[in-house]
Amino acid sequence: MLSALPPPDDPRVLVGTSHADDAGVFRLSAEEALIGTLDFFTPIVDDPYLYGSIAAANSLSDVYAMGGEPLFALAIAAFPEDEKILPFLADVMAGAADKAKEAGVCIIGGHTIKDKEPKFGLSVTGRVHPDRMWHNRGAKPGDAIVLTKPLGTGIATSAIKWGICPGETEEAVVASMTRLNANASKAGRAVGISTATDVTGFGLIGHLLEVVEGSGLAAEIRLADVPVFDGVRDVMRRKRIDALTGVRSFPGSEWIHGAFGGHPIPGGTRQNMAHQLGRVRLPPMLPAGEAYLLADPQTSGGLLMFVPMASAEALCDALRAMGEGAWRIGRTLAAGDLDLQRVTVI
Repeated sequence: MLSALPPPDDPRVLVGTSHADDAGVFRLSAEEALIGTLDFFTPIVDDPYLYGSIAAANSLSDVYAMGGEPLFALAIAAFPEDEKILPFLADVMAGAADKAKEAGVCIIGGHTIKDKEPKFGLSVTGRVHPDRMWHNRGAKPGDAIVLTKPLGTGIATSAIKWGICPGETEEAVVASMTRLNANASKAGRAVGISTATDVTGFGLIGHLLEVVEGSGLAAEIRLADVPVFDGVRDVMRRKRIDALTGVRSFPGSEWIHGAFGGHPIPGGTRQNMAHQLGRVRLPPMLPAGEAYLLADPQTSGGLLMFVPMASAEALCDALRAMGEGAWRIGRTLAAGDLDLQRVTVI
């Protein structure tokens, strides 16, 4: 959608809309630049406080993915004019405010409108040194690719809405979505990575494509090394009829769901796969579920970090020392004559 905007011609704009970066960057001086980003979405959990916390963590992530430090935020909210729903907005705001405080920033204002479906998020302003920001054109040939959070939040949250997600899986997914990427970003800056992005709505493959295409590279991903939340593969095999979600089980209901229901695969996952498939080489006979996991839209996903191979272990050690995940999932390659299939999954 942003492609409809004319590209900025102000030389102080260091990052605009041209390369699908995580945020915009505007140079203030030789030593400082501002990062600006906005993100909001509909509820993905029932608890309004958790919804606000997840939305805030997700919005803040774009600043961390640029190698920056958040300064302040503005809230954006859309809520129905419904006496039963409107009071929950205070809980959503409280969750967001607490998460912002954890990040060391304040929510200093915002805007609300009336809408049929609730929506909430933050516009975050941060800062970064112009010469040390991360962007989609910064990966180098031979970089190791490191991921800091498992995949599967899109499928898991669909299963949560259907009431078929195991409790342990739900707890792990929610804990991950509410965890800030601040420490992961700090570890990347300390080690000196090439660049990074966060894994969100376009899934792992989509955001990887943005970086390798922007950097003029290709990439090889080892499927066995890609982390997935425990229980997500099992829940993918279950079926439910959406219209019967929340209806108390009755004799024969499981058979009806199994015979006529669908798997908890979000529409965004299927759209991502359809859009990305032509640029990805998948292993022969790869089960569809494994391909869907690679394209699954993530909410408040981890950082996808590109680091010189010689520093890969140092980065993983630094991430783990800060309590973050660290999975080496692949490497970048010189693109050669490749025009289409930029990513190979082995």
